[in-house]
Amino acid sequence: MNLRKPVAINKVEKPVIIFKNESELKEFPSIQTASKWLKEYSGYKYIPYKQVENGIFFGENWSYNGDTYVFTTDENVRLAKLEELGIETENKNKPKVEFTGFWTFFCNPKKWAIDDFLASNKVEDTFSITSWQKDWFKEGQLGIIRVGHDYRNKEQLNDQPKLKRGIYAVVEVTGQPIYSSERDEHYYEESDQETYRVPVKYIRNLLNTPVLLDDLNLEEHEYDNYLVEGFQASSMPLNPQTLLKISKLVDKPEATAIYPYKVGGEYSRKDVYKLLKVPESKQGGIWNTGYTTYSNDIYIFATINSAGTTGHDYDNKFIGDNLQWFSKNNHSLNTPSIQAMLNPKGNIFIFTREDSSNPYFVYQGNGRVKEYEDTRPVKIIWEFNDPNEEYSNKTTEEVDNPEKYTEGATKQVSVNVYERNPVARRKCIEHYGCSCVVCNFNFEKTYGDLGKDFIHVHHLKELHTIGEEYEVDPITDLRPVCPNCHAMLHKRKPAYSIEELKGFLIIK
Repeated sequence: MNLRKPVAINKVEKPVIIFKNESELKEFPSIQTASKWLKEYSGYKYIPYKQVENGIFFGENWSYNGDTYVFTTDENVRLAKLEELGIETENKNKPKVEFTGFWTFFCNPKKWAIDDFLASNKVEDTFSITSWQKDWFKEGQLGIIRVGHDYRNKEQLNDQPKLKRGIYAVVEVTGQPIYSSERDEHYYEESDQETYRVPVKYIRNLLNTPVLLDDLNLEEHEYDNYLVEGFQASSMPLNPQTLLKISKLVDKPEATAIYPYKVGGEYSRKDVYKLLKVPESKQGGIWNTGYTTYSNDIYIFATINSAGTTGHDYDNKFIGDNLQWFSKNNHSLNTPSIQAMLNPKGNIFIFTREDSSNPYFVYQGNGRVKEYEDTRPVKIIWEFNDPNEEYSNKTTEEVDNPEKYTEGATKQVSVNVYERNPVARRKCIEHYGCSCVVCNFNFEKTYGDLGKDFIHVHHLKELHTIGEEYEVDPITDLRPVCPNCHAMLHKRKPAYSIEELKGFLIIK
């Protein structure tokens, strides 16, 4: 529906027309007069200045008391404001803002006492977002809380110092946006205004060690205009490189780095380009050869358990938690790119796929060299134990003191090698789910998000039947079991069968 727009008489005026449930109510010469009138008309407790402003510039509707209000202004006024804020436009109707999967949440301490909230050590809350971005928010995304100028009065400060402009928290989105008026007790004003909000978890509390904007020196590829200059909205997409920079600046003993990739997540090379803001002129080429370096970080894209795009089958595969990987045929231990892996200046982000025709890779983690062989191609065993990353399907206690078995020429293998293989584990869990096949225990149902996707897997095949070239079948050979049942299965050698252990449960 096309709504009438007012015409500004000069460059100073910002005229407003208010619509209620798609019917025009009245035209006003300014945002201030429109919002004051709307307060009296609607019976709202406060002057809805922000609602009117966000409506005319960003197309946000305001719902109150069962009615929906829409606001329009002169199109030239709207475009001038967007240009002033540094927002490009694709067309005259919608701002052109690039989605990144990371967020800056803007906090006005005069409205919300974020210092009191952070001092309470609460870790879960909701945060208001810009409504036209609501479809962009997904569980697992990371964001930062940016605090602007602190204009609180003496009474509001309550003998506390004013906050300096900066970043005071790192958060993780834990669910989809909700339309709600619920807010915590740290807001200075009560309000029943319904807005879109996302549930977040505070994974870094920087109240005592904020990253101050005045001290933040960003290189060109790390710069984020909305973060540095501020923005009159609740949320805006954040440059992933800015987040990496901020992570490195957080100087706390218990601090952890924050990476733009989630272990187990799927990413194409184009996704990585977008996250890193790789210039188009530097995309492709060496990125498609298997490994490259960008901003001191190494990126490895490996095909495992099958031949790569060139037809070479390098026997890349997981052995337990570790990845066996081979370099290009013409590279030796002295090749600079291999030396950079042995003595890294930054991170080594490793992605794998099983089908060379699939553009999407699974991110396995920030790897480090565990073993290597001076051969052509170079053979490297990668391990993944970065404390900054969460390996949801990785366990360390699957079998205590695992014994190794040898049968003739069969190489020594541990039962853990097959039970820990992340690729096989993932396929097993995708097929059978995360409930224990013995006792039906489910960690997520008991522990909530903490237990999501957590389960052990048990290898059914007797080890004396496993040869050196054995390839685990995750559907036939593996089953999801809880740690207790897993330990009981291995209480006997050879291990009890699933049905035998179920029998003990029935007897009990």
